[in-house]
Amino acid sequence: MILMISVIIPVYNVEDYLHVCLNSVLKQSYQNFEVICIDDASTDSSLEILEYFSKKDSRIKVFKNDTNLGPGYTRNKALDIACGDYIFFLDGDDWIGLNTFELLIEKLKKDNLDFLMFKNIVFYQEKRKFGIESYYEMNFMRKFESKVFNHFDLDKSYLFKIPNGPVNKLYSKSFLDENNIRFPNDNIIHEDNPFFYKAITSARKISLMENHFYTRRRRKGSITALNDKRTFDNINICYLILDLFIDSNLYGYYKKEILNYIFIVKLNTKYNQIDDKYKESFFNEVLKVYDNFYNEYGLKEDIMKYVDKKVLKHFNQL
Repeated sequence: MILMISVIIPVYNVEDYLHVCLNSVLKQSYQNFEVICIDDASTDSSLEILEYFSKKDSRIKVFKNDTNLGPGYTRNKALDIACGDYIFFLDGDDWIGLNTFELLIEKLKKDNLDFLMFKNIVFYQEKRKFGIESYYEMNFMRKFESKVFNHFDLDKSYLFKIPNGPVNKLYSKSFLDENNIRFPNDNIIHEDNPFFYKAITSARKISLMENHFYTRRRRKGSITALNDKRTFDNINICYLILDLFIDSNLYGYYKKEILNYIFIVKLNTKYNQIDDKYKESFFNEVLKVYDNFYNEYGLKEDIMKYVDKKVLKHFNQL
């Protein structure tokens, strides 16, 4: 049986990059795929470009949101439409190598994986230069390349250092459906965090390939480059992550790692990055997170024990 890949592309104002993105899919050596493109109420010519490509190739299916609903809702909509055996997420301003699908399918089938991770190349749009993101040099990457594992096989410190974006992975569709793994429907950034942590803690068989199949375009104005008021979405993400681990009975196993990820990476680091005009408001929102974690979740003892003391002092918790 020839297995099919559903390529899911949420699209919002990427008219300058869509041709490269879609052509990188159409030129794949493995040709049994469908491409589900959902335009999230773009204000440029993105929808017209999608419709042009869909007329050229019937495997490209175009849908649109009447209002801007965000990448989480849009990807969920595509997941409900998808007919493939595997799910591949691709952003409309990125592209993939020519034999990506062929090699991924071969590996995923061979080891009967729930999902498969691989590596990215980064293209810095303004500098017109390529690079490799530093986390690919982590011990985790070197230790687990080509091996089959699950999250219990990992050093606990690795879990929140693994790239958690959806785009450098190939997922089994049945695995996602059976475990009800979906993105938050709210129009928030960093929606990939809860999706990834639900996936990696639900999966029985995961693997990692050393190949750099995917090229991410880093550019001004993209969601990943935002340091404006949308950074406040990290507040909501913190609660979603904590609830996920509590509901799956894994909070006790990962509590040190979860709390440091939330209070150092998602809150302290984002506070340092956010535009100065928002710092005071963001600081006050972080104080509310501490208060809720203390009083609503009863985690003050854990926070005092595990969170870096410099961070606690920064937010007047010591």
